[in-house]
Amino acid sequence: MSEKSNRVEKFINNPKKAVWSLSLPIFLGMIVQYFYNLTDTFFVSKISGDAIAAMQFNLPFVFFSISICFGLGIGITSIISQALGAKDKKRANNTAEHAVMLGVVIGVLISVVSIIFRYPIFKLLGAPANIIDLSVQYFEVIIFGFVFNILNVFFRSILSGEGDVKTPVRFMIVGTVINVALDPLFIFVFKLGIAGAAWATITAQFTVTILYLIFFFVKRGSHVQFAFSDFSFSWEIIGKTFSIGMPASLSFVVMSFGQMLYNRIVVYFGSDAIAGVGIGMRLDQLFFLPIMACASSLVTIMGMLYGAKRIDLMRSTYLYVIRCGEIIAVVLGLFFYLISPYFMKIFSENPVITDVGITYIRFIVFTYPFIVIGMISGRVFQGFGKGLPGLIITVIRIAVIIVPLAILFTRVFEWGIKGVFIAQIIATLTAGTLAYFWLSHSLKKIELNEIILGEEYGKRT
Repeated sequence: MSEKSNRVEKFINNPKKAVWSLSLPIFLGMIVQYFYNLTDTFFVSKISGDAIAAMQFNLPFVFFSISICFGLGIGITSIISQALGAKDKKRANNTAEHAVMLGVVIGVLISVVSIIFRYPIFKLLGAPANIIDLSVQYFEVIIFGFVFNILNVFFRSILSGEGDVKTPVRFMIVGTVINVALDPLFIFVFKLGIAGAAWATITAQFTVTILYLIFFFVKRGSHVQFAFSDFSFSWEIIGKTFSIGMPASLSFVVMSFGQMLYNRIVVYFGSDAIAGVGIGMRLDQLFFLPIMACASSLVTIMGMLYGAKRIDLMRSTYLYVIRCGEIIAVVLGLFFYLISPYFMKIFSENPVITDVGITYIRFIVFTYPFIVIGMISGRVFQGFGKGLPGLIITVIRIAVIIVPLAILFTRVFEWGIKGVFIAQIIATLTAGTLAYFWLSHSLKKIELNEIILGEEYGKRT
């Protein structure tokens, strides 16, 4: 048995250990990416407060576009992990080939449509007149890196499906170092301003794409192999990718639209408020890193357990990750609450910006325990091929609760910007509770079906 094939068996036999084998490298890569984001924000903040606000208005659309591919990437990971768990390597290979084809097509389509409608997009996002030109300057450059970024997402998803998370992390570190090194050069030395930050980003993305191409097609370093001469187009694989991935993609899209509406509500209190929330989110993201790393590992692990029919290990693994996540939520929430004033002063001396950022952080930490439950539950659903529950819960959280309550609290009750943050707490508590009970019920059904199948098999023999 090859080392790469043996890795799949080890994950199935000891899923709790596999959680950390997968999560820790993912977390390391996310930490590197996080500090890049901080560095990027720091350099852009030296241009102006408006430049930070312009980047903040870019985030929802960039997230909207990439989220489609992240969702499909989850579908790819789930199919490959299930196929390898069932020892069907041919299906895993064919799925990887479909992923590359999808990446190229989607990347070109998004880039062409986005560049044509760039000004209407930012008007729709509610960018003020003094921000819209800066927003477009950044967007006109970053959009040309979408093809590379999308391919990188799909390449990473392929490797995640076979349990290799170290290779994507290594490539991510290389890209991040390049990005950080080029930021001050392009922004200040070449005097490209906010567009320089975008040029640095797409240069790094292109480099990472080249590294993946060398790894897959020259070194052939993966367990899943590409053999396009034997490629067999399959609507079943495309359909399965979309049936798992599109609900996840739509969940990300809903979150993106929610962020757009969120910005429109927050900008009611001025561009300094947007900048304050944007900086506060940089600290907020540090909490998401370990939780996202653990949750991401569960797509692979649950897919392998489900494919190998090891239903007996699914619930215990899920509850184990939830317990670990809650400890992280409480510790980091308390830490962030205490350090928020010092963190904000690193990025701005403007008292309005710092006050908004501190308020945001000190409210949002109370959502952390419920975010853990919601995020991890969603990835477990995706691991055994069900994307719809996560979508429904996301729609309820954002469209049904956050946006209406934020408008009610800020415009009717006149609670100020705190009303937006209170709406987030209520929505996250509701979504986390719903996710827990829904997943518990689904796991019980899977376990019951396995018992029934076992009894029927026993009768036949």
